[in-house]
Amino acid sequence: MELNSGIHRVDGVRGANCYLVPAPAGFYLIDTGMPGNAPKIIAYLKSLGKNEKDLLMILLTHSDMDHSGSAAELRRRTGAKLAIHEGDAPGLSGERELKKVKGAFGLLFRIMVKLMKLEKAAPDVILKEGDKVGPLTIIATPGHTEGSVSFLSEANRTLFVGDALRTTKVGSPRMSPRIMTLDLEKAWESAKKISKLTFDAMLPGHGKPVLQSAAERVRQLVQKRDTVENL
Repeated sequence: MELNSGIHRVDGVRGANCYLVPAPAGFYLIDTGMPGNAPKIIAYLKSLGKNEKDLLMILLTHSDMDHSGSAAELRRRTGAKLAIHEGDAPGLSGERELKKVKGAFGLLFRIMVKLMKLEKAAPDVILKEGDKVGPLTIIATPGHTEGSVSFLSEANRTLFVGDALRTTKVGSPRMSPRIMTLDLEKAWESAKKISKLTFDAMLPGHGKPVLQSAAERVRQLVQKRDTVENL
C-alpha cells in the first residue's frame, strides 16, 4: 500500500509493519516482521516492477523478533546490507539474549523465539545517532530496547518510529505497553525527543499510520503526561 511520496507499507506481513522507502537506485526496507516474511516482501517489490537486487539496505528499528525475524533470510536472498543501532546489534547477532519481556507474556515470547527458530545475523552496518543512510537520518530513541532508533525522511517529512510509539485504532499516538518496554523513563524521554522533531507523517511498527499533523499529536501525548506528573 502506497502511503505518501512513494513510501509503501508492505501488505500481508506477520509481526511489525514493514516499509519501503524509495531512493534513486532502489528501495530501503525498514523492519522485516516475523520469520517467514521474506517471500512476501520480495513479492511486493516485484509488484512494483522491481526485483531482489533493488533492495539496497535492510534497516531495523530494533532487534525484537517481530521486527528482525526475516532480516537474515532477506539479506541472503537479496544481497542487501543489514543495519541496526550499536545498542541492539549484540541481540541481533546472538552475542546477547534478546530483551526479556515481563510477566506471563514473557514466557510466551521466549517459547515463540524457540519455536520459530529466529535466525541470528551479524549486521553489516552499525547505526549511530545522526548518521545518514540514503534519504534517512538516524534518530536514537531508546527505551523500548537499548538500541531502538527512528528514521527521519526530511524530504517526505515522515518519521518511522518502530516501537518508540504505537498508535490506536483511530491513529492516535501512544506508548508501547509497559511489559514490552525495557526502560519506561527512557521511552518517555524518547517520546519527548520525537515531539520536538519536524514531520507530518508518523509510521509506527504497530498500528495505523498517522499521515497528517503527526508531530502535533505526539506533542499532545507528551504534554498530557507532563500535566499529570505536575498535578
